[in-house]
Amino acid sequence: MKIAPMGEVRNNFAKYLAAAEEEPVFVTRNGKITAVIEHIDDRDIEDYLLEKSPRFRKMLDRARRQRSSMSLAEYRKSRGV
Repeated sequence: MKIAPMGEVRNNFAKYLAAAEEEPVFVTRNGKITAVIEHIDDRDIEDYLLEKSPRFRKMLDRARRQRSSMSLAEYRKSRGV
């Protein structure tokens, strides 16, 4: 984990982007962490965006509340397996 002040990151952005490929870089302003630079692969972008989406989170919470669970035995019996 690296921690760097915002001015340093701004002046050496390419360096910190490269460092973020190995570990997260926490950016501070007035001594407080305000941002993080983290490496992400192209294949992970959709997961990241969904994870951060309040609309998607509400949809998941609603689906979980509406769905009742059943045991594997109950599922097999309902499907005749």
